[in-house]
Amino acid sequence: MKKSIFLITVMVLSCLAGKADQVGDKTSYVNPLIGTEGMGHTFPGACAPFGIVQLSPDTDTIPHNINGVYQGKVYEYCAGYQHTDNTIVGFSHTHLSGTGHSDLGDLLIMPQTGALQLNPGTKEHPDSGYRQRFSHDTEKASPGYYAVTLADNGVQVQLTATQRVGVHKYTYPKSSDQRIILDLLHGIYNYDGKVLWSTLRVENDTLLTGYRLTDGWARTNYTYFAISFSKPISSYGYQDRKQEKYVGFWRKFDRYHNFPDMAGRSMVAYFNFDPAASSELVVKVAISAVSTEGALKNLVAETAGKSFETICQETHDAWNRELSVIDCYGTPDQQAMLYTSLYHTMINPSVYMDIDRQYRGVDGNIHIANDFDNYTVFSVWDTYRAEHPLLGLLKPSRNTNMVKSMIRHQQQQTLSMLPVWSLMGNEGW
Repeated sequence: MKKSIFLITVMVLSCLAGKADQVGDKTSYVNPLIGTEGMGHTFPGACAPFGIVQLSPDTDTIPHNINGVYQGKVYEYCAGYQHTDNTIVGFSHTHLSGTGHSDLGDLLIMPQTGALQLNPGTKEHPDSGYRQRFSHDTEKASPGYYAVTLADNGVQVQLTATQRVGVHKYTYPKSSDQRIILDLLHGIYNYDGKVLWSTLRVENDTLLTGYRLTDGWARTNYTYFAISFSKPISSYGYQDRKQEKYVGFWRKFDRYHNFPDMAGRSMVAYFNFDPAASSELVVKVAISAVSTEGALKNLVAETAGKSFETICQETHDAWNRELSVIDCYGTPDQQAMLYTSLYHTMINPSVYMDIDRQYRGVDGNIHIANDFDNYTVFSVWDTYRAEHPLLGLLKPSRNTNMVKSMIRHQQQQTLSMLPVWSLMGNEGW
């Protein structure tokens, strides 16, 4: 297989120009920042091959409807990130890559020091909220890893991911307050009313569970989650934010302190930690479309007992294996072009089932994938031309599972149609 793919690569890309020594680590050629400016619609954050978690910075989100008027700029933030921006709203766990429509951006987390701020603010006035300025000079991105230093509060951010879990490592400045913001209202493809309901429960001083139901491009997107902390919470609370008639003005309700059960349509929560114990905080966020129990199983199966560094190395190794189906000899630019493009073909479609093989079908019911791996994010009008033919050559077993997923999609639909735009257990038409 590798020899035939190599020959195709030579013919199409003329990649034999440099006769350079082949480097064993293919990830060294991948630059996740490629495509993050203009209409490239890619994100720079961390994900595992074909994983359902894509943990990445969001630099802005533009509401798609203000007073009934469509805002065309929503198209610029399909992946939640624009390289020309100089502020970060936070780090959310689901993103689309290379698509012509925006959605997701579920479960945004932002590290915070100093005064408590629960409003995201704007890129024109970042000090009005928890948004942070940053410099691209501090950004590092490679397959399965992203890092940046937040300029205003000095927190060093490192991100990695497994298929179903996003892992954050925050290093706070010494003697500073240590807090994270969990914004359950944030999303990409925003509009008033996208979040139908969300819940959050403090199970103990290091574990949270909950879910969020949204109505976006994916009409009914269930995101159940389990979040673990590497050290205990010292205090916490939340606020229910309601949009006023005009975007940018918020009516604030009372903050609820240290009450373990929270629910609402526009919740933002905060969690404080004791800075004396350590300057580092590791946050693991597992998601599921089935249940909080499923999210907990995913959390344990993929990250229990593992350090941030161990998980990061495992994901790096997984990417290197996936990218090694092609050997390319050529100039650094040629190799970067090839392997970055190959990397982008293995973000979506994404595995859409829990570790116990349960998944939510397009009929809204829970199914078990006994004899196949269930996938989602099929922008079929794009992928049938090139993505699936390529995967048929490079990843035939995965491509077979994707076809089986499409057949299940057809069997679960009232109209018995193959998917047009399958997204998070929904038909996007």
